Amino acid sequence: MKTDIQKVSSCRVKVIVEATAEEIDPIIKGVRSAFIAQAKIPGFRPGKAPWAQVEKLYSKNIQEEVNQRITRMLIEKTYEEVKNAATLVNVDGFKAAQGEGASVTVTIDTVPEFDLPEVTKWQVKKLNLEVTDAEITERLDGLRQMASSFEEGTAEDVATESDLIAISFTSDLDKDALSDSAKHYASDEEYWVQIREDAFIPELSTVLRGKKIGETVEHSATYADDFRVTDLAGKTVKYTITIKSMRKMRPATDEGMLSRFGVKDMDELRANLVANMKDSKKYAEESRASKELCEAIENSVSFDLPERVLEERIYDELAMDPSKPLETFKGDADELRKSDVYKAAEDRAIRTLRRTYVLTRLAKEREVTLSQDRVEAALDRLAQATNLAKKELIRRLSNNGRLSEFLDRELCAVMLEKLTEECAAL
Repeated sequence: MKTDIQKVSSCRVKVIVEATAEEIDPIIKGVRSAFIAQAKIPGFRPGKAPWAQVEKLYSKNIQEEVNQRITRMLIEKTYEEVKNAATLVNVDGFKAAQGEGASVTVTIDTVPEFDLPEVTKWQVKKLNLEVTDAEITERLDGLRQMASSFEEGTAEDVATESDLIAISFTSDLDKDALSDSAKHYASDEEYWVQIREDAFIPELSTVLRGKKIGETVEHSATYADDFRVTDLAGKTVKYTITIKSMRKMRPATDEGMLSRFGVKDMDELRANLVANMKDSKKYAEESRASKELCEAIENSVSFDLPERVLEERIYDELAMDPSKPLETFKGDADELRKSDVYKAAEDRAIRTLRRTYVLTRLAKEREVTLSQDRVEAALDRLAQATNLAKKELIRRLSNNGRLSEFLDRELCAVMLEKLTEECAAL
């Protein structure tokens, strides 16, 4: 067979493959023999019907099978010649005739060529795994609040942070003119609120702090222009508010804390808390360093990408977009490509693909491979996420041509973990 490789662009080649009559002849004979052996023709035992009869009945099927096998052989030859093939783009111009040979033109996108940056340039901030006394104290305070309880307030109690307050209020709003979602902002005989910054009336917590049961306050509340209830957006409303009753938050005692969290003493609670905080901090710091490293890699390279691979990745990004642009622009690909959402997806796809090519190249050079346990664990996670049996998941990945992509993605994750540890120590 002869091949003529023509460069179309930096990541695309067109390969003209030619086979001689002698090279395709065994395929033609093999197909003929298979059809003779399987043909069911009245008056003849299987495998005994004359070729003329078989050809008359199955000529179209025979020719299709011959063409498919010859095409497959020529494509395989193309992949032998193009060692850095990324994906098959197109097959056209197929010709084949017994005694004359066959030819086809195969277009293939190739893996990009680029120079690897120096790994030492991908420095990221070191992992900070220290848990400070201040952080421990803050977390203990939070746990103490979780274990706290509410007690009925007395006439002498004043409202403080996190207390529950029952208020009655009126306003200068015309309740009958409001939408259903806005009516309860106009007045209420008994409405329970907690003293905190996100109280339902703007700055309500500020005017209630320090007040006692039975006190009445006047309050002018201005709602934000983008307030979720459109009837009130941008308006200033005058309120008259009376505190009817109060429930004071009582922080838990040490004994209450120990009972709530099932530990024998505060030392054990503190030790458990520190262990959990260290695990959380380790995960957060590794995620932070990994994100910084990804950005460093993406910003350190710039090279052309295989067009078909990039196109598929862009549409993967669009398919995952919660705004559902593929539905919005259905049937209008030109307008989709002009949209901001497409440009954003294209940018994400370019950055992700460049990072992927860099990481897979590094993994190859450093002889980093995937262990079977790692592959099985990744398949288990994906099977659980997609609610598929593992065998069915593997079948679908294989049929869709996505199995190698899945393995490459997991290899990149392994390589990124190694680099994160390496670069965060620099």
